[in-house]
Amino acid sequence: MKAALPFAKTWLHRWTLSYILIFLILIPLLMFSLLMAFNDVSQKTAAESNRIFAGQLLQSLENELQLIDNLVSNEIAADDTMMDFFKKGLREERFYSSVMPGVKLKNMMTAMPLIESIYLYRTYDATVLTPLSVTPLEEFSDKQIIIEALAEPSLNRPWMSIRRGFTEQEPRELLSLIKYTPLFTGTDGVIVVNVKTESVARLVQSMTGSLENQQVSLFDRGGSLLYSNALDSSFVQSTSASDYLGWSIQSGVANGHLFRIVTALSKYSILILLGFCLLGVLGIVFVSRRNLQPVQSMIDRIQQYTEKKSAELFRKEGHDEFKFIESALEHLLEQAGDYQKQQDENLFFRRKTFFHEWLEGVQTIQPDDWQEEMRKLKLPHEYGPFFVSVIKINRYSTFNHAYSRRDQNLLKFVLSGVVKETAELAETRVWAEWTGSEQLAVVHMLPPSGREGPDHEGRAKEVAEELIRWVQDHLHFTVSIGIGTCVEAADQVHESYMEAIEALAYMPSLGTEPVVGYWQLATISRLKSGNPLQFVRDLVIAFRAGDDSWEDSYDRMFSDIRDGFYSREEVSSLAGCMVFFLQKELANLPAELSGEWLQERIVGLEEAVNQWETLEELERELRGRLFGMAQGIAEMRVNKGNFRLVQDMKVYLEEHYANPDLSLQHLSDTFGVHVKTVSRLFKDELGINFTEQLSKIRVERAKELLSFTGESVQDITARVGYLHPNTFIRVFKKLTGLTPGDFRRQEQVKG
Repeated sequence: MKAALPFAKTWLHRWTLSYILIFLILIPLLMFSLLMAFNDVSQKTAAESNRIFAGQLLQSLENELQLIDNLVSNEIAADDTMMDFFKKGLREERFYSSVMPGVKLKNMMTAMPLIESIYLYRTYDATVLTPLSVTPLEEFSDKQIIIEALAEPSLNRPWMSIRRGFTEQEPRELLSLIKYTPLFTGTDGVIVVNVKTESVARLVQSMTGSLENQQVSLFDRGGSLLYSNALDSSFVQSTSASDYLGWSIQSGVANGHLFRIVTALSKYSILILLGFCLLGVLGIVFVSRRNLQPVQSMIDRIQQYTEKKSAELFRKEGHDEFKFIESALEHLLEQAGDYQKQQDENLFFRRKTFFHEWLEGVQTIQPDDWQEEMRKLKLPHEYGPFFVSVIKINRYSTFNHAYSRRDQNLLKFVLSGVVKETAELAETRVWAEWTGSEQLAVVHMLPPSGREGPDHEGRAKEVAEELIRWVQDHLHFTVSIGIGTCVEAADQVHESYMEAIEALAYMPSLGTEPVVGYWQLATISRLKSGNPLQFVRDLVIAFRAGDDSWEDSYDRMFSDIRDGFYSREEVSSLAGCMVFFLQKELANLPAELSGEWLQERIVGLEEAVNQWETLEELERELRGRLFGMAQGIAEMRVNKGNFRLVQDMKVYLEEHYANPDLSLQHLSDTFGVHVKTVSRLFKDELGINFTEQLSKIRVERAKELLSFTGESVQDITARVGYLHPNTFIRVFKKLTGLTPGDFRRQEQVKG
């Protein structure tokens, strides 16, 4: 034992010194890793802060420009002062057609300091109105933007990119907003609002001026630079984008000296970590090889003994080589199955990605490229003409609540399978993928010799109608189908897909037909001759006053919608405007008439606007809900003495409108109520003041006399209670948009 002691101490010293060396290598490695982790957390925190700051800054800009957009839209929809400029009947009335609109434009520029300039363009005589002048389009310095706006097919244009344009002093860099009037037809003209890029830059600078290290760069939807205070390209950046403006913003914080050093080290962190790891591995290998030699000697001797004993056992009991072969084959087959499963999953996602990019037109696909891609995706490629159909599940919210997620996926799988089987019976191959939760896109691929001339449209519709019948017979929900026109090449499939989407959008205007081909839209004029918004104001005022005439305005609004051929989105927008103005008007009702019950019914109207399939269904549902609201308000008003008193006053005005001495004082003396109380009651109960109510009654009577008698304007003035013809003409034109003479001529043309 004494002889073995020096050997034990030597062995202990060797192992201790060896692993102390490895420990000294690992400590710097751990410290460096901690530093890199801290740097990573710091960068992520800075990036998140930048992202929040950029989002808030972009939201502030969006709010400012959205406020301008809303202001112009409200003026178009509800203010007659500015809209008089576009009326043909007021062309000779300079005060109403140019002076008052010009004053209105100045007021808008005063209210919104960001607005650099604003002007109106009138279509029928190609005239431009600015706050300071009336100019023909050909002589207008900024006429190019108006010409481009008139050539644009869409009536919904966002804020434009930076351009060189008109100001009262000199050309500047501007951001422009185009609004068409009326909003949903654009037949009368356009309104152009210009904002200087300098104003936007100053606004951004005012928001970021107190932040010394904050660096910001703002770009418009075309990528042009609007503002930048970035002096250092190495600051930590984050990018945010606005869906409304299409602008993007980059922001970041300038790096400090220590932060720069850590960032520089992080660029080489992988190399440093690899170096430390390599040193550690080499140290471990070296120490292990030196210290493991005695152990390795013992292992070799044990292995020799084991091999010897195994040979003896095989000689005694025999060696089952087939068992080894069977086990190896099973392992090989299991690995091959796992590999095939992984390949199938990758192929599925590749097909789905290509399908979406193909339909959306993300990339241009030439015929040769398409065939090569089909070979890679293991799909047939020998096809010529194509057409796309889009299948939409009707009432998807109901479908979503009626079935669990698992049942929904099963039903969608069944629908996809039926689409393929129906197409195969028609000798057409299809490729179907769900492009949305409620929408299935189907590409129909016809064989090169299988197209039957111009009858391909009828063939496509037959396939769709057969699918509709199967769904009605076997499933508990319904679908609608839009079909695009047939195209010759794969790179044109995107066009057919967009046509199918548009066919679905205009389906409500075509009635209850569940299948619509894009070619059906081409035979229908999409020029909207009417403007349903003009009846919304009359409807809201009559509804607020408890007048049953609101139903007439409601019927005329939907009549214009049916005649105008609107898409589903446009119809929902029109109905939404009606609900918005109704809510705004009813908010002024007395407290005892408004409350939670009224808000619940407004919510019901909004639900009806968002959940409908056919135009008839929307009209019926909204009418029923409005009728219920009107009855509820009427029942509560019956118990109110004030409302009955106002109704008596209204009847009195209708019977004595010809009395030129009618006034608030006259009603006060007649009914024994204070003058101020009479004025307040009219505003609270009817939504309009005494003068507006009396003018409305007199103008309605004057319209009857102008339409059915030959009396002069002066005689009619006296018969409806006005002392001076000029006063009568001014009031008549304000309420109808026409002078009495123009109104009589218009009625004679209709007759």
